[in-house]
Amino acid sequence: MLKKTSSSQPDRQSPPRWADRLLEWFVAPHLLEYVQGDLHETFYKQVDQVGIGRARRSYIWAVLNCLTPFFAKRQRPDPSRIHYNKYPKPLFSDMLLNYLTIALRNLWRHKAFTAINIVGLAVGLATCLLIVLYVLHELSYDRYHADANRIYRMTLYGRMDNKDINLAYTSGPAGQALLKECPGVEAVTRLRREGAFLVKYNDRIIKEENVAFVDSNFFSVFNLPMLKGHRVRALVEPNTLVLTETMARKYFGQTDPIGKTLSMGNLGLFRITGVCEDVPSNTHFHYDVFGSLQSVKTGSKWFASGAYTYVRLREGYPIQQVEAISNGFVRKYMASEVQEFFGMTLPEFLQKGNRFSFVFQPLTSIHLQSNLDDELEANSDIKYVYIFSVIALFILLLACINFMNLSTVGSAGRSKEVGIRKVLGSVRMQLVSQFLAESVLLTFLALVLAMGLVLLLLPGFNELAGKQFTFSAIANVKMLGGAVLACLMVGLLAGSYPAFVLSSFKPITVLNGRMQVSLRSGWFRNALVTVQFVVSIGMIIATIAANQQLQFMQNKKVGFDKEQVLVLHDTQVLGPKLSAFKAELAKLASVVQVSKAGFLPAGSSSQSVDGIQIQDGTRIGTYRTKSYFVDDDYLSTLGIRLAQGRNFSKDSPADNSAVLLNEAAVRTYGFKNPIGKQLSTVGDGTEGSKRTYTIIGVVKDFHFESMHQPIAPLLLFYGGDSGQLALRIRTDDIPSLLTNIEQRWKADTDNPFAYSFLNDRFNTMYRSDQRIGQLVSIFAGLAVLIACLGLFGLAAFTTHQRTKEIGVRKVLGASVASIVTLLLTNYLKLILVALLIASPIAGYVMSEWLRDFAYKIEMEWWFFALAGGLAVAVAVLTVSYQAIKAALGNPVKSLRTE
Repeated sequence: MLKKTSSSQPDRQSPPRWADRLLEWFVAPHLLEYVQGDLHETFYKQVDQVGIGRARRSYIWAVLNCLTPFFAKRQRPDPSRIHYNKYPKPLFSDMLLNYLTIALRNLWRHKAFTAINIVGLAVGLATCLLIVLYVLHELSYDRYHADANRIYRMTLYGRMDNKDINLAYTSGPAGQALLKECPGVEAVTRLRREGAFLVKYNDRIIKEENVAFVDSNFFSVFNLPMLKGHRVRALVEPNTLVLTETMARKYFGQTDPIGKTLSMGNLGLFRITGVCEDVPSNTHFHYDVFGSLQSVKTGSKWFASGAYTYVRLREGYPIQQVEAISNGFVRKYMASEVQEFFGMTLPEFLQKGNRFSFVFQPLTSIHLQSNLDDELEANSDIKYVYIFSVIALFILLLACINFMNLSTVGSAGRSKEVGIRKVLGSVRMQLVSQFLAESVLLTFLALVLAMGLVLLLLPGFNELAGKQFTFSAIANVKMLGGAVLACLMVGLLAGSYPAFVLSSFKPITVLNGRMQVSLRSGWFRNALVTVQFVVSIGMIIATIAANQQLQFMQNKKVGFDKEQVLVLHDTQVLGPKLSAFKAELAKLASVVQVSKAGFLPAGSSSQSVDGIQIQDGTRIGTYRTKSYFVDDDYLSTLGIRLAQGRNFSKDSPADNSAVLLNEAAVRTYGFKNPIGKQLSTVGDGTEGSKRTYTIIGVVKDFHFESMHQPIAPLLLFYGGDSGQLALRIRTDDIPSLLTNIEQRWKADTDNPFAYSFLNDRFNTMYRSDQRIGQLVSIFAGLAVLIACLGLFGLAAFTTHQRTKEIGVRKVLGASVASIVTLLLTNYLKLILVALLIASPIAGYVMSEWLRDFAYKIEMEWWFFALAGGLAVAVAVLTVSYQAIKAALGNPVKSLRTE
């Protein structure tokens, strides 16, 4: 047949050139002229008949059909034996289409098993997708910075008087000294937080919590793109600000904020010199306002000032060399301050076991592997990444086990199909391919349903996990590609066992009607179900233990009364009117007591850390101790009790030099009778900063930090912080009380009225633990659900296998109860075995988790008994349907099943 070239058709458009090139690249040269000629001839005919568009589409489809092994370049058939006017159809595509058609028919014929399979797989896949999203986000923290692998945080480690010091920040001058001494350090930048600010713009006053003060090169070290202003010069001058994009819109809308000013509390006016993008969620700090570090007092003392310090190394420079250089700072820079602050020479200081050193944390490890004192934010823990990754694998494993069991259940009904196919010439691999095609098809249907479940569950998951994921985070090329590949692997692996079992049937046995699915593999199916219940029981035990620990923390006596305490925020704005406002509130019938309470034992509040020297006879000890500043109403308002001595009194002027200790401080300082003893603050080296205090009382220990930490030494100085007021209230009509207080507030100030309740602030401290507990509970429920589906499938299979036996037993007089018991016994044995395996594993894992809490529960025996009981109850409910259905069946029909 002649080749139709473009030159013979000058007045017509040509076929797609890229399709011709694909044909020329793939088709063997000795076949190309004939194949391409016939395709061109057909194309030009179709142009006249159906138009150029449809002709092009038909041409492309014809080219794709030619991409088969028959036409490939590696083949060299005899041209004289080729019929060029009749191309062979691609057998592979026909075979695949046949597999898919039969698969869809079989899935539709067994709707119940298909639905259970798809739902089980979809739940497993949806859970895995959500967990993978969470894990990938946790692992991505701070990795978006261009030089993330070269940035380290400089932290301070030490030991004083047998007490470890692990600080997330370091001495203020340390960074600049490192930049001077170490040639491998390319840049150093610092960050300080000064608490919340009441920001004023025109007539608006808004409290901003996320305010930081940074060096001018902060935006050169960290990749936070500047939208307006210069990343290097924006914060060179004092009293300048860089706002995030969201914050700029909050105050200035669509107008340009550059050059405008904001009032930052007692620091005065700040000029806006830049706008940056919002800090990404996967960052270990989140601030909305960045001020120039020169605007606040940083101090030059190594022992009295601190800042969060980050260093960027030069390419290839080892961090070990930087650490070695920094270890010399103690003798080179800190020796004189040891004499000044501690009254002893450096050798004497070191001989007492005291030491200081600097440790450098990789930026990318801060979020998951750092738990130091005074972190910028509460970090996560790498162990939760491991835990949730294992949970995802287990849930996917349960879904695969379900698939195997349910597919095997359906094999008995398809044995004759296999026999007929083999008689008609099907080979075993064709049958395996058929069943694997059904398996893969089912997994992809489950993936579609899983994506719908993810879309539905994502808002709730965000709330539980504390994230802001959108569906686009899953519907991207990487996640979808990974999900499709995972589905393909799951389909092939999960379908491999039933596929090879089905394809091994002997046709003669099947067609004679004597075929039953071999029970030789019963141990394997039982093992799979046991694995399912090991996972399920283990997660139930973990859920019970986690919930008990959370209840323990919420119900434990914390040493103060957190109920019915109302906290008013930002009361320092009242200035000289504060005392009168406090006295006015104390007169309200619903208010029992009022105290100045800038320092509170729950939630975000002020906190001081002081160097303390103890003089007890000939013994002198120096400690780093946390302290509160409180007034004489503080203890009674919060319900904190005295163990010894007395409280502060406003009628005693000497109490300005008095101090209260908690019991932990008495134990740490070694006092036998602390009343009347003295201690001194180390100070910052300036005149008047070092003061001596007399101990007048000891308060009983109370939890002023999370129960993850033991109760630490605490000093209470007289001089209530005016930042907050705490009100002990007694009323059932809280809205009316709040309205009354707000009216009085607005009469004295234009600042916004803000409040909280102490018990809510207390619960907030454990929000992260509560989220973990809730997530584990949900995943445990999903694991149980998937295990139930698998158990349902196995019960259906066993009942089918024992239909004739059940009929014989009924004819011989067996009762329904005895038959149900007979069918349940095997599953109860499996659950008992699973309980024996899961209990020590879950007990060990949860004991390790509880080690993070200084105050914790013990793993009780009833945790394991309750988990086993729940598993038994779920199994009985799941299996009973099939067992009772079989027991109530007509024995005549049972005996005629063959």
